[in-house]
Amino acid sequence: MKLDWEEARALRLGRHQLHRRAPRGSELRIAGGICGLHAQLLSSAALSLWARVEGTSLEGFQRALWRERTLVKIWAMRGTLHLLPARDLPVYLGALGTYRHYLTQRWVKYFGVTRKEIELVIETVGEVLSGRALTRDQLADAVVERTGSKKLGVILRQGWGVLLKPAAFRGQLCFAEGEGARVRFTHPGPVRQLEPPKALAELARRYLGAYGPATRDDFALWWRGTTRAQSQRLIESLEVTPVDLEGARAYLLAGAARPAAEARSVRLLPAFDPYVVGAPRSGGLFPAAHKARIFRPQGWISPVLLVDGHVEGVWRHERKNGRLEVLIERFARQPPRVRAGAAEEAERLAVFLGARLDKLAWR
Repeated sequence: MKLDWEEARALRLGRHQLHRRAPRGSELRIAGGICGLHAQLLSSAALSLWARVEGTSLEGFQRALWRERTLVKIWAMRGTLHLLPARDLPVYLGALGTYRHYLTQRWVKYFGVTRKEIELVIETVGEVLSGRALTRDQLADAVVERTGSKKLGVILRQGWGVLLKPAAFRGQLCFAEGEGARVRFTHPGPVRQLEPPKALAELARRYLGAYGPATRDDFALWWRGTTRAQSQRLIESLEVTPVDLEGARAYLLAGAARPAAEARSVRLLPAFDPYVVGAPRSGGLFPAAHKARIFRPQGWISPVLLVDGHVEGVWRHERKNGRLEVLIERFARQPPRVRAGAAEEAERLAVFLGARLDKLAWR
């Protein structure tokens, strides 16, 4: 099968629910269908749902995350923060069971811990968080009290989550609602995890369902826990259809249909939106000349103006005293329908944020 990027963009738009918004109440389905919400910025995760679901609200987002706990904030793919539907944890935690880098000699030597100490911390974190929500300092104190090791407490207080991430990968830690400005952690509860190889294969299938057509390198970059050769074998173990995507060997799930019609939409996607995070870095979904403005240093991924599935600019907003200002920096001149669509999105954004749109500017 041969596809061009216009067809590929139409496929991704539909699967990411960016061709038209899903009805209210679809938040968990959408979050699961795009393999989670990137949550380096929690506000961006909320806006990723806003861009995809009609009538979603900040109140409903907060309720699902902290009170109903149908969404779970946890370190997941690539060791980055994600919001995952709680019902999908058996797959994700099972697949994260294949992450073993934190047990390598190079890793333990760099951080000054032994494999035995790592295993002790993971086990103890799970025990002290069961039924409780603790700040980082409280968690470190509780681990020190139970193990008698002040060294482990010092490591747990380090800013990059050195031993917190492995505990999350093992299903012993997730985030609880913060206490003021302080982050808190809790236990995700009992999860009957899939066996790691089976879980990883299922996750690869879901990835292709959301991001196909995709290459082995695309999956390896998104998951960052397999080599390219391993990704190739994993994808080929699934029922897939090889695709020639403008000269690149890519894959779709078997039975996936071509898009029925050209997909047209205008969206203001937030920083770290999954559509952009999962974009091939070689281009196709964005103009290669502007790659550095989208994928910025230190892993920052800009908010983007998305037109018919193609990134046509970056944007930012500021909310002050109940008023919202939006600035769009376009990559090229945009036709009236795009400017009108962006204006409509800015008005929607103001409503979502409980503000009044005061200014929409283009550069």
